[in-house]
Amino acid sequence: MSKLIAIVATAVMLDGKRTIIQPGEALPDLGKHDNEALVASGAAEDSAATATADKEAAKAEAEAAAEIEAARERVRAEKASTDTEPAKTSKATKAAK
Repeated sequence: MSKLIAIVATAVMLDGKRTIIQPGEALPDLGKHDNEALVASGAAEDSAATATADKEAAKAEAEAAAEIEAARERVRAEKASTDTEPAKTSKATKAAK
């Protein structure tokens, strides 16, 4: 089972005693229903799910950066293929003007 981390101070019953779990501390296994309720309310965070989401976000960011760089390279290549150096004006052309 994934480890839940308290986001807010959370009161739980441990060994028949009310115990306060401070933010950032690991919550004990409270059962599937309680775990889901704590995550859904935002009182706890599933560390495994958060790590997976962070990895997916980093991967998506890297892919987006690669797409942007590829688009930049396409624009540079297109610009380079259509750029020409200004024609040098010959003496004959100047005389004709």
